[in-house]
Parts: sequence; structure tokens; C-alpha cells
Amino acid sequence: MFLLFLQSCRTNEGTKENTVVIKGSDTMVNLTQKWVEEYLKIHPEISLQVTGGGSGIGITALLNGTADIANMSRDLKSNELKKGEVTHIEPVQYKVALDGIALIVNPKNKIDTLTIEQIKGIYSGKIKNWKEVGGEDLEIVKYGRENSSGTYEYFKERVLGKNEKGKSIDFAVSTQVLQGTAALGEAVAKDIKGIGYGGVGYFARRDDLKIIYLKDSPAHKAVSPVVNGEVNYKVIRDGVYPLSRYLYCYTNHQPKNSVIDFINFMLSEKGQMIVKEMEYIPLNEKLLIESN
Repeated sequence: MFLLFLQSCRTNEGTKENTVVIKGSDTMVNLTQKWVEEYLKIHPEISLQVTGGGSGIGITALLNGTADIANMSRDLKSNELKKGEVTHIEPVQYKVALDGIALIVNPKNKIDTLTIEQIKGIYSGKIKNWKEVGGEDLEIVKYGRENSSGTYEYFKERVLGKNEKGKSIDFAVSTQVLQGTAALGEAVAKDIKGIGYGGVGYFARRDDLKIIYLKDSPAHKAVSPVVNGEVNYKVIRDGVYPLSRYLYCYTNHQPKNSVIDFINFMLSEKGQMIVKEMEYIPLNEKLLIESN
């Protein structure tokens, strides 16, 4: 779990009003850290605490009153909304960026392209050897996220999907569960047999990982979320890349002023420039046009 505490040295110990607690998505930790650093240059009187651990951790903290902002890489579940009714917390959603989920392998793996159906076969356990998808005769080692992760939830719904009876397909029990995207990347970088998934911004500039081209089906064109070491903003924004999603912040419907001010900073042109600099996809279309 990632914990970051940032506070200007010019301030006194934070009060409840000028302290903002942010918990949740590991995918968003690096981005939020940068937002916080830049925000403190403008508002040194505010203290901000950032904790990762997964989207589930974030929304739980918001609903039990121990966080002001829940960072999430998925939508709320119905049971979470019901819990909010019990705790008298009404979550309000803010879209703050877009992201693509990248599939990564070791650079020594000769596989460059996979279909969504092949990835489903790998993570459900039906495909066990790289030779089954055109690779070498090596056992596939699957790395994945913990079930509190929004990336886990998105991947399970979008890639694994449901069987013919409408039941959700589970990850194979052989999937090695890791805490955080960074740990997953390190594992795959050291394992020629490995495969993993996570926010593309974590992997785009790494030369010790290979990002796989994806096809929605064999008939579709293979698409990469990265071009020349940079995130391919357009294919993710336009939904051409098959694993694209929004990133969210949730607050209570009556947050304190410092929370709303920080949210507004994220959504400002400066905040969205930070999104772009951190290899995520900004909501601001002007910034996307300028990047092309």
C-alpha cells in the first residue's frame, strides 16, 4: 500500500477543514501525487494525505468517513451505494482522466499481438502455454491484481466476462496476485514466461517490458496504447483501443470547500496538463489535439 503525506512547511498542524484525505486506486497514485505537489504551490495552507490500496479501499474509506476523496478506476457497485444510504454518505462522481489497460510481457517473449479472447483464455486458465498463442513452448505465468483493485474489477468484467449461463468467469487460481501495479510490472520484467496488466501510464516508457498490441477479435486491426514510448492518446480517447476507461474521484455530496477546490484544480487546464505529463489521457480535447 502506498502512503503519501504532503504539507507545506509554512503551515501549522492541519485542522479538519484544511486537511484533505485521499484514498483508493493504485492506478491513480502517481497522478494524484503530482496533482498534490503542484496544488501545494498554490495553496500551502492545505494538507493532503494520499493512500493507495485499491478502489475498494478508497470507497470504503469514503463511506465510513475516513476519507474526503475516493480515487477509483471503476464505477460504484450497487452494494456500495446501499452502504452509503446506511452511513448517510452520498457519493458524487467526477471524471478526472482517461486510462488504457496495457497487457505486458517480458521483452524476450516473441508474442507481439493477442486478441481479447486469447487473453480471456490465458487468465481463465484455458490457455496454459505460450505455444498455444504462437509463442515458445513455455508455461504461461499469470500476474494479476488483488480483488480490491478497480483494475481487477474492470479486467474481470471487460476481458473475462460471463459464461453461457450468465455467471461471471473467475481468474484462474494459478494467477499470482500482487499488491499494486508497480509490483506487477517488476514481476513481469524479471519473468520471460510472465504476463500482466495495468494502467498504461505505468509502463509506457519502460524498456524492460513489452506492451502487447490488442485485437477485439481476429478480424479487427491490432492496436497498441503506446507509440514510440508515448501513450497513444487518440486510440484510447476514441475507444479504438479495446481496454479504455475513465478514472474517477468520488466525494460526499456535501464536501468541505478544500475538497471542491482540489477537485476543480484536477479538472483545470493546469490539472489536465499534469494528466498528460504523467502519461494518462486528459479530458481536455484541446490538450489532445496539441499532442498529435
